[in-house]
Amino acid sequence: MWFHGARRGGLAGLAAGLAAVAAMYLAGLLTGLRALPDILQQPILAIMPGPVFGFLIDNLQHAGKVIEEAGLIVTMVLALAVLGALAGYATDRFGLSRGGLLAAAVAWAFVVAVALPVGGQGFLGLAEGVQTPVIWALVLAVYWLVWDLGWRRSAASAAAGAPVDMGRRRLITFAPIAIGAGSLALVGFLKVPDWVRIIVAPPESGLSGLSPALTPVDHFYRVSKNFQDPVVPANGWSLRVSGMVAQPLKLSYQDLKAVPATTEIVTLECVSNDVGGNLMSTGRFTGVPLRDLLTMAQVRPGAGAVNFRAADGYTESLPLSIVMSTPEILVAHELDGAPLPDAHGFPARMLIPGRYGMKGPKWLQQIDVAASEAGGFWEQQGWDANAFVDATSRFDTPRDGEVVRKGAVQLAGVAFAGTAGVQTVEWSADGGHTWTPADLQPPLSPLTWVLWTATWKPASEGVATLMVRARDGAGHLQTDDQAPSYPSGASGYHTIRVTIGG
Repeated sequence: MWFHGARRGGLAGLAAGLAAVAAMYLAGLLTGLRALPDILQQPILAIMPGPVFGFLIDNLQHAGKVIEEAGLIVTMVLALAVLGALAGYATDRFGLSRGGLLAAAVAWAFVVAVALPVGGQGFLGLAEGVQTPVIWALVLAVYWLVWDLGWRRSAASAAAGAPVDMGRRRLITFAPIAIGAGSLALVGFLKVPDWVRIIVAPPESGLSGLSPALTPVDHFYRVSKNFQDPVVPANGWSLRVSGMVAQPLKLSYQDLKAVPATTEIVTLECVSNDVGGNLMSTGRFTGVPLRDLLTMAQVRPGAGAVNFRAADGYTESLPLSIVMSTPEILVAHELDGAPLPDAHGFPARMLIPGRYGMKGPKWLQQIDVAASEAGGFWEQQGWDANAFVDATSRFDTPRDGEVVRKGAVQLAGVAFAGTAGVQTVEWSADGGHTWTPADLQPPLSPLTWVLWTATWKPASEGVATLMVRARDGAGHLQTDDQAPSYPSGASGYHTIRVTIGG
C-alpha cells in the first residue's frame, strides 16, 4: 500500500515541481528573485575539481554552462518529485491530511536555511532583502497547491467506482497534467531560446573571413561564470576604494567619468580559448588608470596587493607593485566610445592588458588595498593566478575542412602575444616540415593582436595540412606543445586540413 502512495505522490510531486520551477522563473521576471540554479552554481563550481572543470570547458565550451543549468533545473524538479513521493507515503501510511503542505514547508525550509546561505544570500536569504523568504514561500505554495490537486486526482482515480460529479472528476484528473505540461512549456519558452543562442550563435561566432582589426562591439566575445549576468544601474552604483588607504573613495558613476581618463586599444583573450578559437577580441576602452585612483586614495605603508570584487561575487587580485608600475591597467567605463554594454561590465570593469580576461572583473564594485592578495575566483579552483597571455596564432581563412581551388589561395588570420607584441608569423603547408613568413599588418596598438596574410600556391590536388605559429616581440617562438586550457591557457599550433580541388 505504501508503494502506491509513494508513486501517486511522486507523480503529483513531478507536476508540482515543474509548476514551482516555472513560478520561480516568473518571480524572477517580476521581482528580480534569483533562480535556485543560479544561486547554487557558484558553490558547485567551488567544490568541482579544477581539472574536471577544465576538461568540461575544453570539450563543451559555451554548451557546458547550458548543460549545467539544465541539469540543475532537472535536479530541482526531481528533488521535488521525491519530496512529493515521501509526502504521498506519509499521507497513506499515517493519514496526514496536509501532506502537500508539509512537503512545501520542508522545501521552503531547505531553500531559506540551506540553499540561500550556501549561495551567499545569508540566512533566510535576508542579504537580498526581507521579501526573499516571502517570495520563496509563494513559489512553494504553488508546489503545495499543485501537489494537492494531483493527489486528489489520483484519489479520484482510485475511487472510480463511486458516484461522483464527472465534470469535477475530469477537472481533478486533467488539471495537474495540464499544469505540469504548461509549466514545462513556460520554462522552455523562457530558457531554451537563450540556450540555443549561447551554443549556436555566441557573439564571437558572427564574423567570417579575416577578423577586423577592431572587433565590432556586438561580436566582442562574452564569457562569465553566471547563468544570469547582473544588470547594474548607474543610479545608486558606486565604486569603493578602501582598505589600507588614508583617503577611502566612494565614486558614483558620474564621479568616475569626471576623473581624467585615457583610451587604449586592447586585445582580450579568455583563458579557456582553444587553440585556434575565437574567444579573443579587440576593443577601444576608455577609463581611469587604476594607479591614479590609488594615488588619490593615498596607499598606506605596508600595503602589498589590490583585491577586486564585482557585483556577481567575482573576485580577483594583483600585486600592488604591478598596479603602480603599469599605467595601462584601467578601471574602464567605455567601449568603442560608448558606455560599457551590460554584458561587458557596466558601469565599470577592470582592464588588465597582457593577462587573460579572467583577471579583469566586470561589474566592478570594490577595490580593496591590502597587505596580501586575497586570490581570485578561478585561482581558487587551480587556474593560474598570474594568467599571462601566451603567444597564439590562428587561421581565419580558409576554414578547417574547406575545399579550395588549385591556384593562388589566400591565407589569413590573427596572432597575439599579450604586451610582448608579435614579431613574426610563419605558416606551413606540409605539416610543419617547412615554414614561410607571412605579411603582417601594423597593430592598432602595442597591446593588440596583429592581422597576418599570405598567398599559398599548392602544387597539386589532394589534402594538405596547414599550420601557423608566431614569435613574440622578445623573440620567443610560440610553443608547439599541445596543452588544454586548464590551468594556464591552451597551447599548440593551430592546424587545419583543406582539400585542393581542380
